[in-house]
Amino acid sequence: MTEQNKDAELEINNEEELLTLYDEEGNEVLYRKVLEFFHPEFKKEYVILAEEGAESDDEDLIELVPMINEPDENGEGGKFLPVETDEEWDMIEEVVNTEMDDHDHDHNHE
Repeated sequence: MTEQNKDAELEINNEEELLTLYDEEGNEVLYRKVLEFFHPEFKKEYVILAEEGAESDDEDLIELVPMINEPDENGEGGKFLPVETDEEWDMIEEVVNTEMDDHDHDHNHE
């Protein structure tokens, strides 16, 4: 289920999925995967997470957590790494804004 974007090489998967991660203190935290995509320029897979149950008066204020999804040797699972370069942050922000705008336009606000 990939969507074609203006960059035909950008593969996007916006199927939501729940993931359990651990914070700095070792506590379990439930996150919802809101977006996953592979970017050909950086040759990496990125995952955008939002803490499950996080609420806000305005949906735009829910904190999104971008991570790099590094697969293990078998090309499966793997581990999440933090995004470190400004170029990647800028690219992620652009992809997220585009996808969230498209998502908002797909749903009628009542």
